[in-house]
Amino acid sequence: MDSATVLSMFKQMMEEQRNVITKIMERIPERGQGDGQPVEPISPPNMMTALSNRIEKFEFDPEADMIFSKWFSRYKDVFSEDAKQLTESAKVRLLCEKLDSVSFEKYQRHVLPRDMSQTGFGETVGILKELFDCKTSLFTTRYQCLKLKKSDAEDFLTYTGRVNEICEKAKIHDLDSDMIKCLLWIF
Repeated sequence: MDSATVLSMFKQMMEEQRNVITKIMERIPERGQGDGQPVEPISPPNMMTALSNRIEKFEFDPEADMIFSKWFSRYKDVFSEDAKQLTESAKVRLLCEKLDSVSFEKYQRHVLPRDMSQTGFGETVGILKELFDCKTSLFTTRYQCLKLKKSDAEDFLTYTGRVNEICEKAKIHDLDSDMIKCLLWIF
């Protein structure tokens, strides 16, 4: 076969494929159109399952700095954006489902005599922060911030991250000159 024949056959095959694709595309209705039926939103049970699969369980471990505020900051957008369609009580159920058994028992006892379904999502988050966050005073945190040192095994990038984190916790940006003087006097 010469090159002109091969080229002609190739063009014919391409045209046939284009026609097949066009016919297939005509059969597929556009999203939300077709037979006039709108696309159904995800049902709440399916959404709960999908969201639950995206969220890790919370296990309180203050020695390892595994506190509720850190865990919740990681998943805050999942609850505020992705779970918009869920009711307030469904969000509370999803949040409580992701607590380990010890944390859930402590939370459940704390809200007694009310049932957890009677507690709003924002209130639940507030209670969990109260129960499962560090209980150090702002003064202690600021003092620890001034004592912070880089370990020999730590690289500068990791140390910078630790400095940023503890300075934010200590609210260093809120200190006035008298407060700094007091901390330096004690340090």
